[in-house]
Amino acid sequence: MNRVSRTIEAVVLGCVLAVSAGAQIPAVSSDQVRRLSASGFDHFYSLEYDDAVRIFERLRDADPANPYAHHRVALAYFYKQLHVAGVLEGDLFGASNKFFRTRKISVDPVLDRNFHQSSQTAIRLCEGRLKRNKADQPALYACGAAYATKAAYQGLIARALLDSMGSARKANDFHTRLIRLNAKYYDAYMVPGLFDFALGSLPGPLKVVLYLVGMSGEKERGMGLVESVARWGNGARYDAQILLTVMYRREKRFADARETLETLASAFPRNYVFPLEIASIHRAADETEDAIAGYEAVLARVRQSTPGYQDVPLARVHFELGDLYRKQGDLDSARRHLAQVAGSRSATPDLEKESLLLLEQIDEAIRLRQSVEAAAELGR
Repeated sequence: MNRVSRTIEAVVLGCVLAVSAGAQIPAVSSDQVRRLSASGFDHFYSLEYDDAVRIFERLRDADPANPYAHHRVALAYFYKQLHVAGVLEGDLFGASNKFFRTRKISVDPVLDRNFHQSSQTAIRLCEGRLKRNKADQPALYACGAAYATKAAYQGLIARALLDSMGSARKANDFHTRLIRLNAKYYDAYMVPGLFDFALGSLPGPLKVVLYLVGMSGEKERGMGLVESVARWGNGARYDAQILLTVMYRREKRFADARETLETLASAFPRNYVFPLEIASIHRAADETEDAIAGYEAVLARVRQSTPGYQDVPLARVHFELGDLYRKQGDLDSARRHLAQVAGSRSATPDLEKESLLLLEQIDEAIRLRQSVEAAAELGR
């Protein structure tokens, strides 16, 4: 059951990280709208959610009948909620991220209300358009995207995993219908790809049960669909690249995950999560020296006041470096970093407790080393 739960959690997290913006800009948009949309998404992918909200609300007010305009606003409020809660701190897919081990996050009621208002409006508008025209391709895409984000919210904020899976299935159905109408609408392949990968990752007995109720999936096929979005997609290309890092890491394709993240880090240099994830992947691949270099580079950017790095979760970075240096045998460097966890940005009681435990182990190891050195000196 734990394995099933972890797989479902990975699906939800994948929705959060990847089934997101998809900058669908109508072909008839003016140059000003295109520039404004591009600016909004640059802020969005750079973790600057207040600026993204401001721009997306301006676009919504200029086109209130467009369901996707409301979806983008909902999305920005959702991500701001995650950011405030400390979810987007890096190491999102690794074992040291304890987000799923907690119950519910403390929800900001204003952000929660704004998300639900925009999400419900997006769904109402796109479903209304589909009642008038079942072949309305932009409405099909908007409905799929809105339900995907709703699934992520239900899973991560409300912790209602069954409701989340229900919304995810609706998202999959809308985008599958769209693909049948237009096989070249590549952005629409991402949700079915995620769904395919997730169902294909479940334990065998559960896959059999789901097959009997008409649900099946294959990991490789799902990954291939998402790769097609990353290659040929329009607005969802970056989202597909983010999702691929989740898939590659779960499949231990660390080099592919790192290469994809490096592309994203280059495109959005103000987003500190991408370099943190690159360091985390080096750590998962047992490339200790590269992992240390990656985390140290993030700290260097903080010291240099690099734009976007003012919110780096320093406590987590110091903890990871302390643990890595400890495993490498550099106990002095390990101690120096672990001693900085308490009181640093993003420090939590659990992280401080773990740091103290490691410090005690290191101090004991240092005392043992000193005793051995003293004994060796006496024996000369």
